[in-house]
Amino acid sequence: MFVLDRIEGDWAMVEYGKTMLQLPKTLLPENAKEGDILQIHISVNKEQTNNRKERLEEKARRLFD
Repeated sequence: MFVLDRIEGDWAMVEYGKTMLQLPKTLLPENAKEGDILQIHISVNKEQTNNRKERLEEKARRLFD
C-alpha cells in the first residue's frame, strides 16, 4: 500500500511499508492530499526501450569505428 505522507515543495513523500519514497509531485493526481492511498502502476514501454537501446548502440559504434 502506498500512502501519501506529505508534500514538501515539489516532492511527495510516499510511505510504502517501512520505506519512504520521494516522488515528483507532478506524478500525483491534482486532488491528492496527505493520508490518501495511492494506486501506482508501473509497466515497461518496450518500444521506447528498444529505441533507446538502438540509439546507444549507434553511439557506441561511432565511438569505436
